[in-house]
Amino acid sequence: MSANKKMNELREVANNIILNVGDMVIDHISNFRGFLTKRIRHIDMVKDDIFLWEVKLFKTNENTNNQPITILEEEGLKMSIAIGTVELHSAIKEKTRNEI
Repeated sequence: MSANKKMNELREVANNIILNVGDMVIDHISNFRGFLTKRIRHIDMVKDDIFLWEVKLFKTNENTNNQPITILEEEGLKMSIAIGTVELHSAIKEKTRNEI
């Protein structure tokens, strides 16, 4: 499989990921864990709208400077989930999510 095709598949998977307030994320690279608490819209003159997530950490370490809150960019977070370096545990059950 070509690198372009694989990258396009990862982008498609990332685009289908739905994030919600209350979801838990586990970053296996940075070794932190937290809950998504707020989605923030940031207007960028070059890239249009960028969405960020405020994450309330309940496991911190030197990689997060032991801060209780961090900010993650939405597209990067979704790509990390698609790749598998970040694990997502949805606060909304699948049946409920489809009804929304």
